[in-house]
Amino acid sequence: MVVLYLDRVLGSSTKVNALAALIANPKKIVLEVELAKEAGCSVSEVNRQMKDLVSASIVIMQRVGKGKLYQINTQHFLHKPLSKLFRGLEDVYREIASKITAHITRRHKVKAIILFGGLVRGKIRSDLVEEPSDLDLIVIASDRQRAERVKQDMVSFINSEISMQYGITVYPIVLSLEEYKTMLEKDPFIIDVHAKGELLHGEKPRRFS
Repeated sequence: MVVLYLDRVLGSSTKVNALAALIANPKKIVLEVELAKEAGCSVSEVNRQMKDLVSASIVIMQRVGKGKLYQINTQHFLHKPLSKLFRGLEDVYREIASKITAHITRRHKVKAIILFGGLVRGKIRSDLVEEPSDLDLIVIASDRQRAERVKQDMVSFINSEISMQYGITVYPIVLSLEEYKTMLEKDPFIIDVHAKGELLHGEKPRRFS
């Protein structure tokens, strides 16, 4: 009976991704369109899959006009164990980021290491088998030559130590200080990373110096 109950709760990637999104923001009431984006599926699929979670009272659903609003039920007995499950996955990603940061700073002098993407936004996808989240890092080295050496070392470390142990993909971007500053003036991606990225080591370069 417990197995059947859990199957209703975690029986599809849509349910798992939707639960992860709702649990990450327990006080937030999420519009079905927004939840569909978080779950990576259509609105109709969200409505179909959420029926089990609503009927089990794990998720609270409210109707507003023709739309639906969803929120995690923090009083449900499964809320705490599910929260630990999803929070634990974020901890794994942070452990990986820490390992890579420690390896690089031990072997190289770099200006900064910046974490960005899903982990910083609190939006780690929960499907570790078919569609795991990537770990996104930018490393800033003093010059282009050092940046190349850092990148080669990172790729080697990731392939030998990280990929086999954790089964996730890490996409390191290694830039020289000059490249980073140049891109910071006009590249929307770097501007966003600079503003919202989480500093793991060093100091974010100033726009003007």
